[in-house]
Amino acid sequence: MTANGGTSSRGSGRPGPKANGAHGGGLGTTVGQNVRAERERLGISVRELARRLGVSASFLSQFELGQSKAAVNTLFAIASELNLSLDELLGSSVDTGRDGGPSPARPRVLDKQDAAEFEEYLTLQNGVRWKRLADTPADHHVQFLLTEYDPGSDSAPGDSPQQHPGDDYGYVLEGSLTVEVNGDQRTLSAGEAIHLRGDVPHRLRNTTDQLVRAVWFVVG
Repeated sequence: MTANGGTSSRGSGRPGPKANGAHGGGLGTTVGQNVRAERERLGISVRELARRLGVSASFLSQFELGQSKAAVNTLFAIASELNLSLDELLGSSVDTGRDGGPSPARPRVLDKQDAAEFEEYLTLQNGVRWKRLADTPADHHVQFLLTEYDPGSDSAPGDSPQQHPGDDYGYVLEGSLTVEVNGDQRTLSAGEAIHLRGDVPHRLRNTTDQLVRAVWFVVG
């Protein structure tokens, strides 16, 4: 399987990933723990997974411990190699049938008090940060994110754009975000939106000296 292939493993019967905040280590540590747990469950060594991803074994080991940051394209590649959906990787999905959970008759409303649960950012390489805006039902295959790009930040190296299953929908709140899709480039200003296929090579950059903030949906 390639780093950009694979499907979600929901319904496989395996234990779900740890919820955010497990062991009190923060979101980055939680993601690393989820990667390690699934890698070990599949019987894949650190060295072998690192080889498939094109990264060093020492980097991957540190990432699993929450001591290193991954680029966006590396995060998607990890999810694909382990057959994890993005919400499984982040440990942020919920069961639709749980008490207090969302259902067709009972929406999940987050007030200001509830929002404290989602204050934590996942800090990635190259000045990119993600923050969950809501938990999502496990069968919806969607992530609802606030993304931030520092000046000069980049979601992926120019020679290694990101690819992943599903679709991206983005809306820029402030700043100007440059989107490269299959070599074509477009700059989105505040108030502009985009839809792109996740399996088409793409890259998101902030080429300005101002912070960029955008709401992003990853579906599939």
